[in-house]
Amino acid sequence: MYVVKPYDEKDQMMVVSSSFYRRLDRPSLNRIKLQYGIREVDVTIQHANTINNDTIYLSTNVMEQLGLPLTSSFDLVVQGDKIVFGPYIGILCELTNRKLAEMITTYKSFVKGYSYFGGTIAIFSVEGIDEEKQVIDGFLYNAKSKSWDQKTFPFPGVVMSIAEPSLTSASDAFHKHMRNFQWLLGEKVFNYPHFSKWEMHRMLLPEWRSNLPDTAIYQDISDVYDMLSKHGNIYIKPLHGRLGKRIFNVLKSGQTITVKYEEKRAEFVDMRKMATFLDQHLIPNAFIIQETIPLKTVHQSVIDFRVMASKNYKGQWEIPGIYARYGATGHIVSNITAGGHTEIARKTLKEVWKLSDLEVHRMERAMERMVVNVIESLEKQGYQLGNIGVDLGLDETGHLTLIEVNHQNPDPYIALMAKDRLAFYQCRFNNMMYARKLSGFTYKGKRFGEGMD
Repeated sequence: MYVVKPYDEKDQMMVVSSSFYRRLDRPSLNRIKLQYGIREVDVTIQHANTINNDTIYLSTNVMEQLGLPLTSSFDLVVQGDKIVFGPYIGILCELTNRKLAEMITTYKSFVKGYSYFGGTIAIFSVEGIDEEKQVIDGFLYNAKSKSWDQKTFPFPGVVMSIAEPSLTSASDAFHKHMRNFQWLLGEKVFNYPHFSKWEMHRMLLPEWRSNLPDTAIYQDISDVYDMLSKHGNIYIKPLHGRLGKRIFNVLKSGQTITVKYEEKRAEFVDMRKMATFLDQHLIPNAFIIQETIPLKTVHQSVIDFRVMASKNYKGQWEIPGIYARYGATGHIVSNITAGGHTEIARKTLKEVWKLSDLEVHRMERAMERMVVNVIESLEKQGYQLGNIGVDLGLDETGHLTLIEVNHQNPDPYIALMAKDRLAFYQCRFNNMMYARKLSGFTYKGKRFGEGMD
């Protein structure tokens, strides 16, 4: 890593050690371009034997033009007649500045391994983005004090989104800014664009038909009738819903139709009254209808599995952890936020499914293979992904069903809830190392956990 120090000189000047100068692709140059994030500045480069190899001096006006902070340590990448300072990683965390400030302590997990990736780490909200000036009001990680400094800074060189705009008033602004980042940075933006449950189903159906529940888009009440007639037990979910909200379970038993939602239930013997009830809650083309997956239940708690997946420093998918999710007693969803709980999958597979150690190992590998292959199927459609949570159902026969692919913000905190701290930090670490790779910086070769902050 390199330390940047201000050089009290008004000229556009960069001064480096002689050994660094000799490593340039074209050492005869006396003019070179510097890049930090999306900003570029032309400077005159000089060298001296008296300067340490890990120290760079920049004219104060050059540092101001680039917006380069003194609180970061940088790697440098030489690209012909250009030197890139970085990595400069931006994480779009929240929709508002107020929420960002409230949650700031939780984002320290992203810089747990700062000594591995270095550079500038910025966290910000949708509200903090100024497209016209190409600056952001947010927080920069101060590697010296190990804290967050509130700053205004230039657009970064890579952007990772973990914001959750679905069903909020900030959704339009979020997509507008993310499209702008894509236009500026191209493939250096990941976890965007988002896809709906219906888009996911249509993309995966050709390859994964046997592992997907029968699914239809809701256009009017006749679609509910058709799916209920076909399966007798169905779920209705919002296309962009999260956290188990606005989900309806509709069951037909004889002449009685029961609708379960949240912690409530309604029973109908008159189809017209049921139709009136659902019309009050459903919007055409905003919900999907699915056959109910035969999930195993224990003490009236439905069980499914969350598989965490993240790309590593090579851009390859890893599975840091697999977890069983138990829904709250009597609830129709397994979401932890709806009162459920979680534990490491192998414990559930042993105690509930009664699998042997070898059978547990085989099932975990089957889940991992399925998840990685499903993600790769989505990437073939042009999605730039880096952090995914995939929900799977497992029936009595060992058949796996794909429930959902969560890509807006598949929060790895489920690992902490399952007392699997290593997996939580591994996921965060992978996110940052993948961002570093997208920035054009190679891995230093340390093992995960070695010398970690």
